[in-house]
Amino acid sequence: MRLCCHVGVLWLCPLALVRVGVVKVELTMGATAVVVRASCGVGARERCCGARAVRAHSRAVAVCAVRRAVARVAVEAARGFGEGPPTARRRRRRRSSTVVLALDGPDGDGASSSSSNGSSSSINPLGSQALAYTLPHARWAEYATLASALLLLGAPALLNSINEPVVSLLETLLVARVGTVLVAALAPASALFGLVEEVCFACSVVVTTVVSKACAAAEENVASDGKMRTTVSTSVFSSFLAGIALATGLQLLYGPICQIMLVPEEVQGLLRAYTVLRCVGLPFFGAANALEGVFLGSKDAMTPMVGWLITGVITIVAQLALIKPMFGNGAIVAAGGALTLGQMFVFVLLGRIAMKRGYVSFEAIFNGTKGFIDASRTIYRRLREENIVSEFRWLLINAASRMATYALITTWATQLGMISAAANKLLLDIYILLGLLSEPVFTVGNILLPRQSYKNPETAAMTRRALFNIALLMGCTLGAAAYCLCGSQMLSPDPAVYAATNSLKHIVALAVGLATTAYALDGCVIGLGGARFVGGVQMFNTAIFVGLLSVIKAAFGANMSLAHVWQALVVFQLLRVLEHVVKLSFDEQRMLSSRSFAR
Repeated sequence: MRLCCHVGVLWLCPLALVRVGVVKVELTMGATAVVVRASCGVGARERCCGARAVRAHSRAVAVCAVRRAVARVAVEAARGFGEGPPTARRRRRRRSSTVVLALDGPDGDGASSSSSNGSSSSINPLGSQALAYTLPHARWAEYATLASALLLLGAPALLNSINEPVVSLLETLLVARVGTVLVAALAPASALFGLVEEVCFACSVVVTTVVSKACAAAEENVASDGKMRTTVSTSVFSSFLAGIALATGLQLLYGPICQIMLVPEEVQGLLRAYTVLRCVGLPFFGAANALEGVFLGSKDAMTPMVGWLITGVITIVAQLALIKPMFGNGAIVAAGGALTLGQMFVFVLLGRIAMKRGYVSFEAIFNGTKGFIDASRTIYRRLREENIVSEFRWLLINAASRMATYALITTWATQLGMISAAANKLLLDIYILLGLLSEPVFTVGNILLPRQSYKNPETAAMTRRALFNIALLMGCTLGAAAYCLCGSQMLSPDPAVYAATNSLKHIVALAVGLATTAYALDGCVIGLGGARFVGGVQMFNTAIFVGLLSVIKAAFGANMSLAHVWQALVVFQLLRVLEHVVKLSFDEQRMLSSRSFAR
């Protein structure tokens, strides 16, 4: 039994009278170790007071006195005695030194030791430790390892993320050659399916985290390999069902969606034909993203990269062959068919590879179930046991909040006039494009941290700190790139639009740097099972963003400009980064506390 008590008192030691702000007492079954954290204004160092410093004739007296005092403090603490005088918290922050008293053992002698990772501790003779514990710092070797992971795991994930935007951009360009009406029908569909694809990407992230942790367990226990196969198969099948649910919901709510998005009546028929074909591919797209998460969680990024690249080539060839002016309005139907064809192909390709490797077995999904209702309950129970339902729910909230932020920026910019709307479109494209470049850090954190946290939480904490530093460096680099791009005359031939983008380059650079840093850190937190934190703070920050825009509108009125909108976005992203800093500090302090008293 361990009991940790905090009390501000004066302890009379055999050597000196030490003024103390906080005393930590650790009781174990065979020994008593009293950790005294003393404040000093000149520096911090560790001392171990043992038999060499304590006179033999006062040793027994000191041990008995301290044990009686510990017992009294423990009783008072259990009754809610408090945590010491409040004056200690009001004093100027000072560096602290840790004094360790090892007060019993065969001869009362305390020993000092240093661990291999650089953390120091003091051990009493019976083996219990009263630690002044610190987390190890990442060395250049760890950064070199992370650089390799970013190249081997993060870069393929980046190419996978770019595949869909490139195909969508080519689709828009080809449809624009057919007619402006078709582009008008395609615009709301692109925004709608962009949100749906974010939901499918959330499936991939959740499955990556679950599979990475399951692989770490399977490496130590062969029996857990069957459980991992069942979990993976259930996740892929559930993603397919989620795609069917999304497609059905889009078709049932087609009318209200057109009213909300203010779709002109003359293009609603074309939009309906396009969405029907796109909805056919949604289940395959959702399951393909889940299969991508399976491979990434198994530290295989090349297989999904090759699959998505082949899919991109097939889709582009189909678009070039089918989207032609000779087909008239049927070209938009062909555009939807080309994307659906590519999504079905990548599902079949990745599914066959996963089944050959033994990752997926659909027999494991329905094993031991009787009927459809029993199978549904079993699937839902398995997803809850693996925390997939909760993680997916919070990531869905995160995706919806992020897309809502983009929609709000576009809406407010459109109200400011044509020049502001055009400039905002260019700036937002730069913002989103550079944001994709933070995908490698996000993916590496999502792959490595679940494994390391299962095997060695200290290594996971060190890797997380290193990824935090890499994310900050990446944010600064991408912010500088955004500054250069926004000031380039190649961005727009219109002098008014160029003047608007050039005047906002410093604000956009800040927004891009903070956004890419925050997104990369999201992957680290999600990899450690913190999807609830990511989704919760994103929803909170979105509410702050909406309130801030409303306040700016009320304060400036007609004088509100595009700079105010992007300044609000900077505040939004700054909140995200600060929240990650607080989260990192809190998690490290909690680990330090648990390690100190566990040892």
